[in-house]
Amino acid sequence: MTATRLTENQVAAVAKLACGCDRTGGLALLCGPRGSGKTTVLQHLAAATAGRSIDLRPATCWAAAHDLPDIVLADDAHEADAASLARLVRSCQQRRPATSLVLAGEGRLFTLVARDSQLEQAVRLRVAVPAFAAEESRRLLEETLATTAGGRAAVAEDAARTAHELAGGAPAALIRLAELAGVVAASRPDRSLAAADIEAIHERLSPAAA
Repeated sequence: MTATRLTENQVAAVAKLACGCDRTGGLALLCGPRGSGKTTVLQHLAAATAGRSIDLRPATCWAAAHDLPDIVLADDAHEADAASLARLVRSCQQRRPATSLVLAGEGRLFTLVARDSQLEQAVRLRVAVPAFAAEESRRLLEETLATTAGGRAAVAEDAARTAHELAGGAPAALIRLAELAGVVAASRPDRSLAAADIEAIHERLSPAAA
């Protein structure tokens, strides 16, 4: 899977946010678990937007911004505090024409917004990028292996289930597992892949991530 390819959920999220950003001054929330592709969605949204200025930065970096673009994409908004987010919303609303704002973050973002009545009332759109179900994880694993292994690999049921569980259904983690798994499968005449292979790859990735 290449960096530019989107899952079905991510494609839907880009489309919904693009419609939401068509209205000046709107506030949209993009939420999902870690690794679900929120930053990827924002990057594609920025690339697909024409005719209006747009900028993507972590939410904590927008606090000191004065010259706001037409569309503000604030990533990792769950790491900011409610007061900072409220100030950013006010700044966007006071600009003429008003700036459209997308706050992206993990589940805590909903809690932050709910704590501030003005923030809550300003939200016009809520978009979720959920973790994968088991069947979606299997499909992504097979599609990625088909590319990295140079052809369709034989993925055992227990291997697909193990990959889903270890990745927690997060597309980003699944892709990392699948890309290395493709190297393993490509080295075998039958391109087979078992649960033990997935577990070994995960153990190899875990120290690297730390």
